[in-house]
Amino acid sequence: MTVPQEASPSDADDVERQPCPRCRAEPGSPCRSRSGAVAGTYHTGRFTKVPRLAKLLRVPTPADRGPGQPWRPGAPVPLTLAPDTPSADIRIGYARCSTLTQEFQSQLDALAKHGIPRDKVFSEKISTRVRPAPSSRPRSPSPARSRPTPRNAGSSSPCTR
Repeated sequence: MTVPQEASPSDADDVERQPCPRCRAEPGSPCRSRSGAVAGTYHTGRFTKVPRLAKLLRVPTPADRGPGQPWRPGAPVPLTLAPDTPSADIRIGYARCSTLTQEFQSQLDALAKHGIPRDKVFSEKISTRVRPAPSSRPRSPSPARSRPTPRNAGSSSPCTR
């Protein structure tokens, strides 16, 4: 069995790239305690997002972050992408009508209000009440059904359930 390694001071930078789900600290800031001070250790939900730290039980807050001191937001984490690079956020829309009398227009208007262009909207009109006509081909006969044999057939013991 291997013993997990202790966290190094450079691990704080990797941990602080993630927002904290417990204390809601933004990326770039250390975790907060309930009293409003800098926490002595990072919250588990935050440091487990860093794969090499996920197996550790505790990741202490380095001394340069001021554990126990009043909490202040840290510097924002620098972006990994250049600001002029298009983002990976792709917005598409979906509009569906389930009956023949419904219209798409209110759904399309709501999608347009959220900045989704009409050419990025997938729409379909499907009615669950209309059933296709049965095919004109004759059905193949179903195989003869055989009755299953009981598990203890032939035994002399009574069945107890």
